[in-house]
Amino acid sequence: MIQTVALELSLPLPPSLNEMLDLAKQRTRRTSSGGCMKTSRPMVYDNHLKAYELHAISVLRLAGFTPPSAPFPRWRLARAAFYLHNLRDPIELMASLKWPVDALVRYRVVENDSPRELVDVCIPTQSIDRKSPRVLLTIQEVD
Repeated sequence: MIQTVALELSLPLPPSLNEMLDLAKQRTRRTSSGGCMKTSRPMVYDNHLKAYELHAISVLRLAGFTPPSAPFPRWRLARAAFYLHNLRDPIELMASLKWPVDALVRYRVVENDSPRELVDVCIPTQSIDRKSPRVLLTIQEVD
């Protein structure tokens, strides 16, 4: 893998895995009927994820960042440094990458986060910073 372009991005602190699970358990639903069968899906988690993505994009824009002219087709997450109120367990820290990565996909910084596009993920680090909680990501385009 040859690394070509690297970007360092500061994003808002995402929720912990436990907070995401709590959102997913909330039972506010939108129901639609498709033929004879009705389907429903949780809206609370989706709404919070969308709000986080829009907030993250706004933070990037305010920092002067604009996405590349074409999203990275293949990429790696080279660094993820969390600055938190309280430390998280390592598995929760990994799960906390979900929303920031989804925001990068939504803002078209990267093509997608499937195994074909996201070829490597670092082990995140964490430290306490109660005055400025955030996550710093370094992503690299790869050939």
